[in-house]
Amino acid sequence: MMRDITMKALQMALDAGASGARVFLEKGNGDMVTILNGEIDRLYQAASSALNFHIFTEGRYGAFSTNLMDEGTLRQFAADAVKATLLMTPDECRTLPDRDICYKGGGPDLQQYDPYIETRPPSRGLTIAQEVSAEMLSDSRVISAESEYADYVEEYFIADSLGFEGYQRKSGFSIGATCSVAGNGDEKPERNWFEDEVFFDNLQYKGCGTKALNRAIESIGPLKLHSGTYNMVVDRTVASKLVIPLTEALKGSSLHTRNSFLADKLGEKVFGDNVFLRDMPHTIGNASSRLFNIEGIATKERDIISGGTICNYFIDNYYSRKLSLEVTIGTPSVVMMPKSELLSNNKLSLSDILKRAGRGIYVTQFNGGNCNAATGDFSYGIEGFLFNNGEIVHPVNEMLVSGNLIGLWNNLIVTADDRLESRKWQIPSLCFSNVNFNGL
Repeated sequence: MMRDITMKALQMALDAGASGARVFLEKGNGDMVTILNGEIDRLYQAASSALNFHIFTEGRYGAFSTNLMDEGTLRQFAADAVKATLLMTPDECRTLPDRDICYKGGGPDLQQYDPYIETRPPSRGLTIAQEVSAEMLSDSRVISAESEYADYVEEYFIADSLGFEGYQRKSGFSIGATCSVAGNGDEKPERNWFEDEVFFDNLQYKGCGTKALNRAIESIGPLKLHSGTYNMVVDRTVASKLVIPLTEALKGSSLHTRNSFLADKLGEKVFGDNVFLRDMPHTIGNASSRLFNIEGIATKERDIISGGTICNYFIDNYYSRKLSLEVTIGTPSVVMMPKSELLSNNKLSLSDILKRAGRGIYVTQFNGGNCNAATGDFSYGIEGFLFNNGEIVHPVNEMLVSGNLIGLWNNLIVTADDRLESRKWQIPSLCFSNVNFNGL
């Protein structure tokens, strides 16, 4: 059915005068329930569909979307889309990708769909959210407790006028908990915990509320430390904050606008020997995996950074032509920092790297701040804990961590072996030396 609609819409665009076209049909539905302080706060069911036209004609390009799919309306929409595209400024770099780099079928079963999504009892999500809420409300210090269960199924079918066709279907289940507690005086520390999985049976919802509660309690009585240089351990749940700016700086759009501190660094050693990042688009059972991207370009595993050397940029078809660079892929799929044993760190735990760091600040949350894309300079608010000899001493807040990302990653001491393998950003806990913190 999805193929029929997509192929019919594609032909309509060509009949209307487009010299080339890509059509992308997406459908999705899902449920969500939120429990606030033990009571149902929100129940939400949604279904959506959209048909997206990418029109190429006379050196011009336009993108259009509609959710109206009866034949007469769709034919008129396609005709209007072509007319509107003819008003765009010509750009010879806007073309469909060559067929030889596009997905041609086959590849591994990514195992991204759980049939349970079709037969799940309507009350299952509500029961889970209530159980997680009860875990938090078991402590008299709780001021507010919110739990949220959600599930979804999404389908995509893409086709273009050069013969590419691709289909993807995936499901997802998640549970989140947010808890605030009465602290000392007026303080009300709030913390959260989140779990998500492609398959329901893998969803670790039991204990989710307890983790949020314990994180909030552990944050009671924070102190602000004096400014200075500290070793820093960054928890796996927030470590991607320090990785995402690297991948953003490697995107074609950033390189083209010269808004990248990693411009002209391809093939150069920029970071330390122990810095490795890899794009793993064929990771089994991960919702962010894919055999092809929105352009139809086939994905493959690629080193992003290896031993500190920049190995690949993220270059889509358009920026490939703009920058005269080889097409890779426009955005990363599943970004993985190799497990510690690959770096001869002998499967270190978070506790192990806290001990190795000696004394410093263990960051469990980033609050605001920014990173300058052109220079790599960053400044982020943090919350976390002071640790000494591997032991937590007391919580800290109202501090800023600042520096330059190139300098920071050159000060990477070691990584743990605790990646969250269900996530897009599979980054373990990280340990850095000599990091600047601003406090008292």
